[in-house]
Amino acid sequence: MKSVEKLEGEPIEHKIERIVSNNEAITDGAPAIYTERKDGIISAYNIRTDRWEVATEGMSLVEKNISAKREGKGKTSTKKEDVKVVDINKNKDGGAESIQGQETAK
Repeated sequence: MKSVEKLEGEPIEHKIERIVSNNEAITDGAPAIYTERKDGIISAYNIRTDRWEVATEGMSLVEKNISAKREGKGKTSTKKEDVKVVDINKNKDGGAESIQGQETAK
């Protein structure tokens, strides 16, 4: 792991004094976001965008996917390959047999 190099920032008072006294241009700051009028308001930059509506639409898709999987597990298959055939021996009663009292062959 590498350590992060610490860097102490310049106080705002000193920075303003330096910029004003040296007639420097302000180079730092966030970029201004402008859109063309013909493009309208982009929802990513609109503070009035209803993000709750977007989230509920996404969650409804997830819920539909989960319910579809759940319904798919409950369906039974009638294909011949999927049906398991069990042979029942009617001569045997199918009960458990006790091994006590039986003689072992020597």
